[in-house]
Amino acid sequence: MTQLMTLPADWEGMPAAFIEGALLAANANPKPLEPEKWLPVLVHGGVTEDAQITVEGDIKMAILNHFEMQYRYIKAGEYVLPEQLCWQEESGVTEGMSHFAEGFLAVWPFIEPNWADQVMSDGTMRMLSALLTTCMLLVDESSTLAQMQEAGVEGMPEPAQLYAQLPLMLTEVVMAADELQQGAGAQAVNPYKDTGRNDECPCGSGKKFKQCCGR
Repeated sequence: MTQLMTLPADWEGMPAAFIEGALLAANANPKPLEPEKWLPVLVHGGVTEDAQITVEGDIKMAILNHFEMQYRYIKAGEYVLPEQLCWQEESGVTEGMSHFAEGFLAVWPFIEPNWADQVMSDGTMRMLSALLTTCMLLVDESSTLAQMQEAGVEGMPEPAQLYAQLPLMLTEVVMAADELQQGAGAQAVNPYKDTGRNDECPCGSGKKFKQCCGR
């Protein structure tokens, strides 16, 4: 079972459940993004303040280690939501689950523009939409349902069904983001992808590519 972060006693930022959701949103990014862009959200919760906030030192290292741990667990198919965040019919939506969803949605504005640039399969698009809807329901179920009804959305599963599927949604979206990022990275680091083996080498040596950098 994955554990929530243990935060130092002097931590003045958001709770561990919020951070878990925020880091998963950051891991669901199809393009590289400097952590400094979203780390302040873990302190102020997405509320813009005049004073610049930075996360540094041991707490920054601990947060980034947890961020990396999430990614490795998901890639290995071993990530599970911490027990406090798992849906149980008898207990309903807990405060921890709401904090988790708030964290995900607070970081999402930094991630969403990168998804807008991607060509997604229908399956990924549906899963991403379901994930965001589920997080919105966890934060405020009644208002979200009212907004969906007003927008004419029909045929949605019951909220409880979506809550139970949250771990699957998270894994699928993070894996889809990773595949997109790895694909883009592979293209970015291959400056010779349009060079034929018998073409002149782009390095300027005057040799054929296969006899120079393409060996």
